[in-house]
Amino acid sequence: MLIVLRILFYILLAYVFLISFRIVLGWFAPRSLGRPWEVITAATDPYLRLFSRMQFLRAGLFDFSPVAAILVLVVALILLNRLVSYGSITLGFVLASVVAAAWSGVWFLLLFFLIVGVLRAIPLGFRGVSGAPLWKAVDTVIRPVVIWVMRVFRLGPQTGYTQHLLLTIGLLLVSLLLGDYIIWGRGPFIGIVRILESLPI
Repeated sequence: MLIVLRILFYILLAYVFLISFRIVLGWFAPRSLGRPWEVITAATDPYLRLFSRMQFLRAGLFDFSPVAAILVLVVALILLNRLVSYGSITLGFVLASVVAAAWSGVWFLLLFFLIVGVLRAIPLGFRGVSGAPLWKAVDTVIRPVVIWVMRVFRLGPQTGYTQHLLLTIGLLLVSLLLGDYIIWGRGPFIGIVRILESLPI
């Protein structure tokens, strides 16, 4: 039984790498690879399609379904590893694994938008460069988040896009730090993951 679980663990691990490879290749010109690309898509697309059907994983220009697909496999890997190492899995450990994987996905998105927001703020200090194509592309990515912040936090009629962009950057940074503290804990504070892992059931 233990050997079967180990084999399954390594198969899942290889599949995670294959899906990640397929996603990265998809950004370029994958069809030029010919038959190898067809084999990769035949092996990965049926699984990825399960998540691409979920509309809530899409927001404007962004499709987060590949991230969700990988996170589900990561949770399965964590649970298999636990089963191989300890011979049993508790409900608390399952919940802790799901929470940790979900936070990892959210953390990645928060960090991504934080970096894009900081990049968008760079030209604000230099007149005449904010209209460059690079900054327009960066603005296309961060603008939906800034607009959401503008709807939630109404700072007054005199407040412009720049102030809301800076507020967005601040909120993203606070969310990253506070979320990490709540999920993982620091010092005497026990995070949610550790609390769930310690459940006896």
